[in-house]
Parts: sequence; structure tokens; C-alpha cells
Amino acid sequence: MKRWCLFLAVLAVVAAGCRKSESGPASTGQGLEVEFWHTQTADNAKALEDLVARYNEENEGRVRVRLLFQGNYDQLYQKTMAAISAGRPPDMAVAYESMVAEYMKAGLVQPLDEMMQGPDGLDQTALQDIFPGYLESNRFAQFGNQYLSFPFTKSVLVLYYNEEALKEAGFAGPPKTWDEFRDAAIKTTKRDASGKVTRYGFGLWADASTIHGCILSRGGELVTEDGAQVLFNAEPGKDHFRLIAELVEKGAATRTTKAQYPADFGNGRIAMFIGTSTAREFVTPAVAGKFPWGITVIPQVNPEKPVTVQYGANVAVFKTTPEKQRAAWSFVRWLAEPNQTAYWATHSTYMPLRRSVADRPEMKVYWEKDPQAQQCFEVAQYGVREPNVRGWQDVRKFMEEAFDKVVSGQKAPEAALAEAATKANAALKERQ
Repeated sequence: MKRWCLFLAVLAVVAAGCRKSESGPASTGQGLEVEFWHTQTADNAKALEDLVARYNEENEGRVRVRLLFQGNYDQLYQKTMAAISAGRPPDMAVAYESMVAEYMKAGLVQPLDEMMQGPDGLDQTALQDIFPGYLESNRFAQFGNQYLSFPFTKSVLVLYYNEEALKEAGFAGPPKTWDEFRDAAIKTTKRDASGKVTRYGFGLWADASTIHGCILSRGGELVTEDGAQVLFNAEPGKDHFRLIAELVEKGAATRTTKAQYPADFGNGRIAMFIGTSTAREFVTPAVAGKFPWGITVIPQVNPEKPVTVQYGANVAVFKTTPEKQRAAWSFVRWLAEPNQTAYWATHSTYMPLRRSVADRPEMKVYWEKDPQAQQCFEVAQYGVREPNVRGWQDVRKFMEEAFDKVVSGQKAPEAALAEAATKANAALKERQ
């Protein structure tokens, strides 16, 4: 608790630089102004700016959204925590579920249930149109099962595969089970006459969301329902870490990085990798037509009931004034409407929120040009949420550390997971 209070006190020092200084609802000649803190850059930022401009035009004289770029997610998190500690949060901000859970420490996140169910909310048809995993990730059991944020920049964990490499190794398609995956990773690994590996079957790096998805796809769980104890160190987690250790030992898997894996895949250094659907933006130019490739759901214990994780940031509305909260919700709801989510999906690297966009002409045209985008969309139905309990930010780090220790050979899978679980349970207990 002392560390937490000290952390908030330090953050308060920089809070003044995170937000404008005037008090009360900001009003301009163009209506009530609400700030939206975000992290988007390049083409994604342009798409978001276009959407905001469209919203402002449609709501001229009533509400105006002002975009404020806050750096990457870590920087945005620090700035938001600083603003919260000073009692002056933004009107709304993008946030991962684990961040929202931390923001709730101060009680300044506005639950959305009442607005979602109200006259300006979403009816059952609209709610059922949104992929269930996207919605459920924003419902927080630790806080009365309330909706504390709403989906926005969503992605899904998928398997990328080199069709040519798999075909050369005797496979008709991508692996559906973990046993098939193990076999494919070994057999697609190539060596030259000297025995040097020229292509690894699998490229890997430490990423908590990837670990989450792989454990869930094996029938495992990550944390108890009350968020008090982790479960990732049970048998499904051990099985996954054992597989990773075996592939590394056999020379069928190699380390890569989040920055390097598109190039490693595109130049044929790795035949498969598991990562976010948004990576296709970088994979497509890296492959550049050199070989056929595809995207599918990650391997499963039971392919008849696939499971993967959906992830990505949401939008949290903060407690400011009733007027600004309603205005912020108006924008959040508008972003999730079919026209906007289709535009976002076809102009950014993210997934559409709604299933019904599959029938829209612009999506069909887009998927003709980018078939891997459609393959990602087909996986989205299998996405489930990651843990959104307080303390999970730290747990992610412990899981990644355990993964690194297994890959480097510092620890056996069982020992690495046990150590991570001990640290994780302590972190969860501290934040209860």
C-alpha cells in the first residue's frame, strides 16, 4: 500500500502537464468539448482523425471531440494515472483491461451499464452483433460485473504460416492441433549441407497475450474467477512450456522479436509464428509475393471447439461531469456503429467490432484485396477475453520472464511456471 501511495504521489507531479487547466465542462462555440486520449500513429491516426472529424460534423453545435495523442500505451498509462491522482482525469482514454482495473483504485472510471441500457444506449440486436469476447473483456467481475470500458482497437491471436514450406514438408494445410504443430515445426525446419539451420519451423518471443492464448487453447485457465489465484501453472501451461523447450532444444524454434518477426517470416527464416492479427500490416510487404501464406486459428487441443484470445485497447469514460460523460458515451457508441467500425477496419490495422460487417460491400472489396484480413475476421468468433483483474499488469511481466527462462534454458518449464505463479499470486494479493 505504501508503494502504491508513493507511486500516485510521484505521478501527481506531472499531472498538470497531462490536461488543460480550466475547471468545469469545456464549452466552445461548437458545443461541449470532450478530450479523447489515444496512442494511434501513422495510417491508424489518420483513420481516427477522419472518424472524429465526421463525428464532429454530425454533432456540430452539440459535442466536439478533441483528440490528444499521449505516446505509446505505457506513456498513456502513466499520464492517465498522474491525472487520476490529481483528481483530473481525461474525459475518455484508450485503455487495456488491466489498466482500467488499476484506474478503478481511485474510483474515477464511469461505469457504462446505465448509459448502455438507456435511451441512448445499444439494443439487444446491436449488442448481439458485437463479437461476445470483445464485450465480455470490458465487464469486470471485481467491480460488480460492471462494464467499465467499451471495445475499440481489437485484435485476435492467430497463427501465421508459410503455405509453401508446409507443402514441401508434406502438409496439406496448417496444423490444427498442438501435436500437428509440433510435427510441422520440426519438419519445416531446414538445414544446409553443414547442418546449419536455414529455416526454423517456428519463431517465438516472450509475449504474455500469446502465452494466454496458447494455454486457453489447451483447455487451461489463467486465473480463478475471484481473481485471487493464478492457474497458468497447471498442466496446460506446463504442456505449452514443455513444447517450447523441446522445439528450442531440437533446433526447430528460434527467438525473434516483435520488431523482427515480420522480416523473419518474409525472408523465409521462420515458417510459422503466433501473433496478433494486426501484424499482417507488416507481414504483407515483408513477404511481397515471394510465397503463398495464410492466417488461421492457433493450434488447439480440441479443434472442434477452438479458443484464442482477443485483445487490444478499449475506451474508458472517466467521472468528470454528467454532461461530459454522456457526450463521451455518445462518441464511444457512435464508433461502434456499423458504418464507423467498417471504416475503421478497412482503414486501420484493427478488427471490426460487429459480425454484420461481413455483408457490407466495402468489406467484401477490402477482403478481395487483403484475403488475410478476412481470415483474421473468421478467427474473431473464437476470441475470449484476457484477465482484467487488478494486478495483472505485473502478472504479465512474470509470465514473460518465465517464458524467457525456459527458452534460454535457465529453468525447466515446471520450475519457471512455479516461480512466476508465486510472484503473480503475491501481486494479486497486494492489489486485492
